[in-house]
Amino acid sequence: MQKYKTVDEFLGSLDSDKKAQVEALRKIILDSSPGLEEHIKWNAPSYIYEGEDWITFNTLNKQGVVNIVLHMGALRKEDKKAAPILHDTTGLISWSSDIRGMIRFENIKDVQAKSEKLSTVLKQWLAIGQ
Repeated sequence: MQKYKTVDEFLGSLDSDKKAQVEALRKIILDSSPGLEEHIKWNAPSYIYEGEDWITFNTLNKQGVVNIVLHMGALRKEDKKAAPILHDTTGLISWSSDIRGMIRFENIKDVQAKSEKLSTVLKQWLAIGQ
């Protein structure tokens, strides 16, 4: 598997459908907060907020979908039995612990359909770090 060093290198490796999804999602993510820094983590674009990774793409999965992982870097230890720290009124997030959740996108139409809710969730998620 290729190890990506830059976001452009990562984007160049995607087929046109996935690239369209990722680019649309990147815009939503970057618009959610001017303080985000984009880099590569876990071999995909990731976003640093207040010195920690809070949002990371997952595109290399068996399902072939684009996921966005919400997490808190090394800020605090995960508790898989605890309730999520963000009350998700949109229903987009599938939680795996109190501080780690995933949002799944099947295709570009799914990204477009979920874009407003995703924007809301990302702003709420990043507000936790303020």
